[in-house]
Amino acid sequence: MKPVSNPASALGEAVGKLIERSLIESVQQEVLARDFVIESGRLKNGSENTYQIDAVIFDQSNRPVILIESKYIRYKKHNRDKASWLCVAHHNLRKTFPTIRRSIAVLAGNWSTPSKALLDSFGVEVIELPFGEIVRTLAGYDICFEWEEKDRETPQKSWETYCNLDPRSLQQIAGQLIEPVRDQLVSSIVETLDTDLSDIRQHVSEVEVLLKTNRGEMVLRSYESVAASLQDLMSLVQDKPHQTDELS
Repeated sequence: MKPVSNPASALGEAVGKLIERSLIESVQQEVLARDFVIESGRLKNGSENTYQIDAVIFDQSNRPVILIESKYIRYKKHNRDKASWLCVAHHNLRKTFPTIRRSIAVLAGNWSTPSKALLDSFGVEVIELPFGEIVRTLAGYDICFEWEEKDRETPQKSWETYCNLDPRSLQQIAGQLIEPVRDQLVSSIVETLDTDLSDIRQHVSEVEVLLKTNRGEMVLRSYESVAASLQDLMSLVQDKPHQTDELS
């Protein structure tokens, strides 16, 4: 076992990695059965910024269809930064890759209501894995995962116990950690992959249009229907016949 300066942080990071690894394994069978591929990946947006995504589902043309991210936090004071990163990364990638139809965040640990609302406002589906479920799973392997913030002895013992686990036990823990949200995750993915895009018009609930001007301004408009969005866009060019022709 390599010594670490902060065993609490090291154990938290290790648990986060187990959840991340289990994400792909838990849904791979359903994904492959539909002729899609799932793997971790690095995607670039239109500004050449690279984002490392925990799991990306690609279609047969190697186009991203679903983004899946897992984030673990112990203390709510840290989750605003992680939520903001998710919002920015997934939003930028969805603008670059119009084939992305869903983005999912598996939030493990303690997440505040405002942070979850922020993710929802950016179109990121939130699947929660409560902190108590993680504590219960690790307790089955004699790992205490719940301690006071200033406690140093408990996380040290827990880290030592974790490091002494064999690969088979780690594999079991990974599967058990994701078990409480497995059905919800699989259901969400299957629903997206089984959706017939030619029939998508029947499922449109809202339309968002981002207008950019040549003065660097950006205006986001929301509409309850496709017809309403088109009507508003046509009003922007009604004094410019050539643009109306182009839209037609």
